[in-house]
Amino acid sequence: IRRWKTKARFKTTVLRKIQVENRHEILRHPSSDKCQKINFPPASSGKQWEDLSSKIVLKIDSLLGKSTLEHKLATFGDIVYQTCLDTFGTKQYQTKCPPQRSRRQLEMDTLRKQKRKLKKQIKAASSEETNGLLVIWRQLKARHSALSRGESARKKRSQTRKNQIRFIRDPFQFARQLFQQHKSGTLTVDREELETHLKKTYSDPIREIPLEETTGLVWPAAPRIKFASKPPSLQEVIAVINKARAKSASGPNGVPYLLYKDAPTFSRSYIKYYELHGKTSRSVKSGWLQTGCISPKSKIRKE
Repeated sequence: IRRWKTKARFKTTVLRKIQVENRHEILRHPSSDKCQKINFPPASSGKQWEDLSSKIVLKIDSLLGKSTLEHKLATFGDIVYQTCLDTFGTKQYQTKCPPQRSRRQLEMDTLRKQKRKLKKQIKAASSEETNGLLVIWRQLKARHSALSRGESARKKRSQTRKNQIRFIRDPFQFARQLFQQHKSGTLTVDREELETHLKKTYSDPIREIPLEETTGLVWPAAPRIKFASKPPSLQEVIAVINKARAKSASGPNGVPYLLYKDAPTFSRSYIKYYELHGKTSRSVKSGWLQTGCISPKSKIRKE
């Protein structure tokens, strides 16, 4: 049990470590809202990933050199992001063309304009011309109503088809969204009041006081396997990295886990710094900062 808990805790530590280093570019420049997304190659192009790995390792060795461990850990994520940005450039998004309107929708727009124009003519027309204009207006209205019913039926069929696809893809998520409240709104509380509420909710003032002995507790048997106190091996670190999704990014800079998977040279360089960090038990100041988003639980609440 202890071995399993240690591995689970180690997995969380490694993933958080990667996230902190990749997030350092954002934390060091708080004025920039978002890093530019990098145009990474597909996962199948192994040659480009190997070249990128070698380039990153060479740049890390040349720039960091014999600097302190804290400086290496603090600038590691910046060097990785900047090297990837210089190699592949930013991702260019194609502007989406507006959807083409169907003949029914175009005809409905034309009929709507004609009806509005006839309304103005009816108000300004004499009593002899009003009856004829009303007949024309009723014909346009009947045609517009028929087209509107057809358009409503089309939208209903399209929405039904989308709901069926969503339900087949994930039934539990679809059912949960039917009864889930909208999480939006604007917080009106002060910063001091909010921090006081968070501290009161998530802090424990008596955490350092030892618990009293409770009678009736069943003590588990002694562990049969000796607790492993040595640092994690290379295979364990690689196994933790391989469990993460390849194209998912560990931080706002957009560097995916694929870089750690398909670039063995870079992974070994990262693991070397991680082992040194584990032996010295020092923390980097960039890892102290955290980002978060606080929003009301429902649409109408403001607290």
